[in-house]
Amino acid sequence: MTAEDRGERAAERAETAGRRSRELAERLARLSAGMLSTERDARRAHEAAEESAQLAEEARQRAATGHENAARAHEEAARVHDAAADRGVGDPVDHRRRAVEHRRDAETDRREAQADRHDPTGGALSG
Repeated sequence: MTAEDRGERAAERAETAGRRSRELAERLARLSAGMLSTERDARRAHEAAEESAQLAEEARQRAATGHENAARAHEEAARVHDAAADRGVGDPVDHRRRAVEHRRDAETDRREAQADRHDPTGGALSG
């Protein structure tokens, strides 16, 4: 997904959120005026809940992918630091220390990706 695609998706989500906010404000005004919820209100609420669940799932998957990419970047940085230490470039002790830090960060990112890929709701909102 390109930066332009991500921007377009973010704009779509913002538009959806704005529309839902307006719908809720209208519904609150009707409820405040003593009007009961209609079947249409219930249907729209259900649709909004399903859409929100789908957007949340997409966000979780994007977060997992981001953590996986970060883990790979940390592993590559660790490899470069080890290579620099092996070649005696700069301070080899510092390069080794930084390689260890990057590997630790990579492991953290892998754990975060795994947590992101786990569905905490057990599919409760999917139908």
